[in-house]
Amino acid sequence: MEFEFLPPPRIFFGSKQFHNIGTLVKELGSRLFVVASGSALNTPETRETFTVSILKQDFEFDTYLIKGEPTIETIDSGVQKAKEFKAEVIIGIGGGSTVDACKAIAGLFTNGGSAKDYMEVIGKGAVITKPSLPIIAVPTTAGTGSEVTKNAVVLAEEEKFKASIRSPLLIPRIAIIDPMLMQTVPPSVTSTCGMDALTQLIEAYTSRKSQPLTDAWALLGIKKASKSLLTCYRSGQSLEARESMALASLLSGICLANAGLGAVHGFASPLGGLKIPHGVICAALLAPTIKANIKQLKMKDPENTTLVKYAKLAEIVSEKPIPSINDAHIALVDYLKNLTKELNIPTLSEFALTDSDVQTIVEKAMKSSSMKYNPIELKEGVLKEILHQVI
Repeated sequence: MEFEFLPPPRIFFGSKQFHNIGTLVKELGSRLFVVASGSALNTPETRETFTVSILKQDFEFDTYLIKGEPTIETIDSGVQKAKEFKAEVIIGIGGGSTVDACKAIAGLFTNGGSAKDYMEVIGKGAVITKPSLPIIAVPTTAGTGSEVTKNAVVLAEEEKFKASIRSPLLIPRIAIIDPMLMQTVPPSVTSTCGMDALTQLIEAYTSRKSQPLTDAWALLGIKKASKSLLTCYRSGQSLEARESMALASLLSGICLANAGLGAVHGFASPLGGLKIPHGVICAALLAPTIKANIKQLKMKDPENTTLVKYAKLAEIVSEKPIPSINDAHIALVDYLKNLTKELNIPTLSEFALTDSDVQTIVEKAMKSSSMKYNPIELKEGVLKEILHQVI
């Protein structure tokens, strides 16, 4: 058995950990460039906690607000502003997109160039070679796990494509995961972010690159998410449920960083380029993609251990043994379909996606790095069939 494991950053997890940010920043620098979503700093308690904690240490800071998905222009502008401020530390406070923007800005600050130069598929093949500015990541949603990964996802509006800037040098120095920051997240964001985390856990667990460490953590994350996501959606103030989802999201980031993902995230790059929310894409495609994977595995590689893994997942989410592996596979797909309905996830057709888009999306998706880790290669016809099911 051989595998490589990329260690996560220093992690501070738990309620009120955010109150300690001033002390934690102190060891990294005193000029702080804060990349934040407007919603994250709009909460009076969050804004006051941050300001008091920072000012106690006599730091200077400047704020750069992120609205929606970070674009190439957003990143390049942020780098310029950080340089003008002479930043020493980059802090990201917000959802996964904000943390991604924070990481990209920190990396380009020291490496130069435009964000597009470093992006996969559409970029110039530039590589992050110099350590980024020190990064502190503070997620306010339970979704991407970006606080512990080496990639930053950026939207190229002209190409209508989302792609990663990827390097171990983009891993934050410190990740602060405080479930209390997530209690005010609205249900619609809670549901889509939660489905992203669940998808990442499942895809990492069934990835061709999966390994013992990520398998163990993925299973723990899936157990947490399956028990707490609906509670968070229905009762956002439940700190216990928010804590479980925060842990699931964190584990999903560690797992994807080491085991990779699969076809759902392969689709996500071109679909995200059409400005469809990432969590909506994951929720819509997870059940039909797993169903297609199972069908193809049974036809072409019936002894593949991933079929057993899918059956194990069915028992975890249903919390009961299922003697027949075929029944387990059906139960897993049905569970995911029903979960998506209960979370009121919109369909992809609501974002003006049509059958005429399928060919272009599939062609782009097949170039995605996530596709190579899918448990079995899905041919173009199968990928088209999956997409047609969700339009």
